[in-house]
Amino acid sequence: MHFSTLCIVSLAAGSALAAPVQPHESGGKEHIVIISNEQDLPTYVEEVLERLALNTSHPDVRQIYNNSAFRGFSANMKSHCLDLLANMSDINVVEEAVSVEGLVMKASLPERSDPAMQQRDGQYYATRSNAPWGLQSISTTSPVEGSTSAMDYTYSYANQDLGAGVDVYVLDTGIYTDHTIFGGRAKMIWSYDSQFTDLDGHGTHVSGTAAGAILGVASNANIFGVRALDANGGGWSSDVVAGIDFVIQQHDKRKSEAASNNFKGSVLSMSLASAGQVTAITQAVQAAVGAGVHACVAAGNSDVDACSASPASAGGSAGPAITVGAVDMNAKRASFSNYGSCVDVYAPGVDIISAWIGGTNMINQLSGTSMATPHVTGIVAYAMANATLAGNPALMKEWISMSALDIGDGILLANNGVKGGNSEGLLGFSKKAIEGNSGFVSTTSVPASTDGQTVAQSTPLKMARRPYSSGVYRSGLCRRNGVSRGSKDVWLCRAAKRGLTGLDNLVSDAEKLRHSIVDS
Repeated sequence: MHFSTLCIVSLAAGSALAAPVQPHESGGKEHIVIISNEQDLPTYVEEVLERLALNTSHPDVRQIYNNSAFRGFSANMKSHCLDLLANMSDINVVEEAVSVEGLVMKASLPERSDPAMQQRDGQYYATRSNAPWGLQSISTTSPVEGSTSAMDYTYSYANQDLGAGVDVYVLDTGIYTDHTIFGGRAKMIWSYDSQFTDLDGHGTHVSGTAAGAILGVASNANIFGVRALDANGGGWSSDVVAGIDFVIQQHDKRKSEAASNNFKGSVLSMSLASAGQVTAITQAVQAAVGAGVHACVAAGNSDVDACSASPASAGGSAGPAITVGAVDMNAKRASFSNYGSCVDVYAPGVDIISAWIGGTNMINQLSGTSMATPHVTGIVAYAMANATLAGNPALMKEWISMSALDIGDGILLANNGVKGGNSEGLLGFSKKAIEGNSGFVSTTSVPASTDGQTVAQSTPLKMARRPYSSGVYRSGLCRRNGVSRGSKDVWLCRAAKRGLTGLDNLVSDAEKLRHSIVDS
């Protein structure tokens, strides 16, 4: 999903908390305020608000950020409040809240075969048949050939945990938790408003790729929906920061209870992008990783340097997050995908089949770095079976890069380490994950067993259609133009228009799969 963003930051030193020169006046624009980490008292947010003639219950105060990694708030403020903040020495960020904007056929998925453990050179790995092409791509060294609409590919993995004990937080439009492929593992836990479901579909699709049965990478992980975007796929940067704040609080709570809940760690998945830098979002992502939360973020869909956008700029060689670009089935960078030094790895992001809203068996086929990101989110959750990787986001980020396939043209293609049954780099084999060890693989052998998925196979999944009619597009969406320039597809992107909600009638025309939605 694409987000238009302006970055307005005031980092000013001056006298400490001075008294307000005048009472607070309502009617100002919403701004995000992040307090310096040097001020770690839980009450410091209240003290700053008091100096602005505000308090936590004032109607102009929209969000309070109060976790172990950062503190702050968002509030509607006029210039006199902003002037006061500019003269407070312990304020890190003052930034205006901006808007963020985050095929089609009737199809029945074939029954999934229970995975059988296979042995090669004394090493064990499992395969899952009837998978979408993206899952084969991330678990093999060979090119993937065939139709992106088919469900006849093979997913290979070496660890039967498949994310068991890992919490995957999908910060997005919400999750349709009743969907068949989640098998009761998905739960909505936070929303910026009173809607605790997915009214758009994007968050459900992302969740299905990250951790859904049949269609997902880490199909035994817990899936938690953090709804920061609305039914039209848009939202505000202040709510994105508030969602991250909640994730850190939940991570700390789960970590404190790890002995009783089999908790292994947390992964934050953010399939959203901005048109420019948003310092508050970038700092919040950095703080989450600092608190021990692994973070996977989308590179963006503008075919530009990913370092120009947030949260993508929080990754790469200089950032702690894992920024993910998109490739097609031919392992070529998707023509819409952002690129550059802030991108850590690329993953399948064109014509990806995953869960959808509108019914417990609905699926949809979308394209974008939004679809690429949850593939890597799932790999991270899967790899957290290794306790050393689970407890060290920096080491996990390095393992993700080391396990990826260098296919040239600056593309590191994400891989779960199984590489089609090849024991080289296989998670679960031979080497212990310790800092300085380029193998980053555990010594634990994997017993033969099923993968624990609980999908009711008697219920067929059906493809939904969300077409592009003249002039009606969701914010930030793109579509193929049906023509090519050289070797690159041409994608048409349109500005936001409201009013396209829900699902249209199912159609059986397989050719309409060519008009895939692109989300970032």
